[in-house]
Amino acid sequence: MATDNQSKFDDIAEHVESWRGELDVPGAAFGLSIDGESFSGAAGVTNVEHPLPVRDETIFQIGSITKTVTATAMMRLVEQGQLDLQTPVRAYLPDFKVRDEGASEHVTVWHLLTHRAGWTGDIFTDTGGGDDAAARYLHGMAEFEQLAPFNQHFSYNNASFCVAGRIIEVLTGASYEAAIHELIFEPLGMARSFFFPHEVMLHRFAVGHQVVDGAPKVLSPWAIPRGMNAAGGISCHIQDLLRYGAFHLGDGSPLLRPESLAAMQKRQTPSLPYLGHCGLAWMISREAGATRLWHTGGTNGQNAILTLVPQHQLALGMMTNGDRGPTLYDRFNKAILREFCRIELPEPQVIASSAEELAQYAGKYRGTMREIHLRLDEGRLLADIRYHGDFPSDMESTDMAPAEVARCGDDQLLILEGAHKDTRADFIRGAKNEIRYLRFGSRMHPRRD
Repeated sequence: MATDNQSKFDDIAEHVESWRGELDVPGAAFGLSIDGESFSGAAGVTNVEHPLPVRDETIFQIGSITKTVTATAMMRLVEQGQLDLQTPVRAYLPDFKVRDEGASEHVTVWHLLTHRAGWTGDIFTDTGGGDDAAARYLHGMAEFEQLAPFNQHFSYNNASFCVAGRIIEVLTGASYEAAIHELIFEPLGMARSFFFPHEVMLHRFAVGHQVVDGAPKVLSPWAIPRGMNAAGGISCHIQDLLRYGAFHLGDGSPLLRPESLAAMQKRQTPSLPYLGHCGLAWMISREAGATRLWHTGGTNGQNAILTLVPQHQLALGMMTNGDRGPTLYDRFNKAILREFCRIELPEPQVIASSAEELAQYAGKYRGTMREIHLRLDEGRLLADIRYHGDFPSDMESTDMAPAEVARCGDDQLLILEGAHKDTRADFIRGAKNEIRYLRFGSRMHPRRD
């Protein structure tokens, strides 16, 4: 006989199938762990060119959720006495450098795990498939410039986690991937969690897609560069993702002491004004009196989410293989939190604004991956977003027409239309109250005009 939790999960699973079709997401695997019960489901196909039904054992890429695994491995090394989060990176990597010598000298492991380094974080150089891939990537970081002053602001940073992964290699004497297998996958029983395509291809797996001319198109390459595995290289099935989530809820595994788990889930630094804080890799928000730990991940046409609500002993996850996956997992995330936790995630509200109020934001802002030009047009604020660097992909640029934006808070904007609809951004001011940065996609974009 189905439990009440099973019935509620099944009702949401039926919606997932209709949402998936509406959004043209080829496939998804999703699940829930709550109070010791675990439920999972699947919908759609793995690959529109060679379709197999998605099952709950289908392997998907989880992208940047990997960052929480990297941080978990580092906490194991902390407990073993090999690592101190407040120690400068150069104590472990004496030759480490970026272009700014002050950042190079003073950056600590803590800065890496909390996105406080400030340097360029989204250069996806392919440094080969050998065991020296991470070391070679770090060598190239010597030319990485600062987007923002060191340790002043939260700015999401893939490269910082590549540094963390290299530290793991040096301390363990193993490749990052082998170290994660030993430190995390094996003790947690994550038997279907992998880094390399030659491992994944032995199982049913998903490939990424992009909607082009109204239909999903298969994207390549499938894998991210090996040198960036510590930032986003894990592939797994939904059961392993939920098993990992249950561990972070304190399922009794002796892998980390309770105080280490608590440190990872402690608010370490403010993140974005509309999100909350950053812990050690985890994003931390609070709604309805409950703390929500979460991380999303995106690779080449694959998108995933893992959310934990410790007060309700709940972990939810979804993995998708379409570029519209974030909209799908957002709906699933909200439905589960509403039904099982009575948490309603707040929606941004547009604030009516005069042309004068909007004019202060007009200007050009340039980051690692994109340039954003905000301009006034007959009293409306429009955003022109142009990409000039990203993860290597054959993804086509779509819907790049100017999009209207509106204020939704103090120095906060909401995109109202187009490919980035419902995306939020915020501005950061300098000592003289001048606007210095636009933070979009959690990344800093210095004002350039």
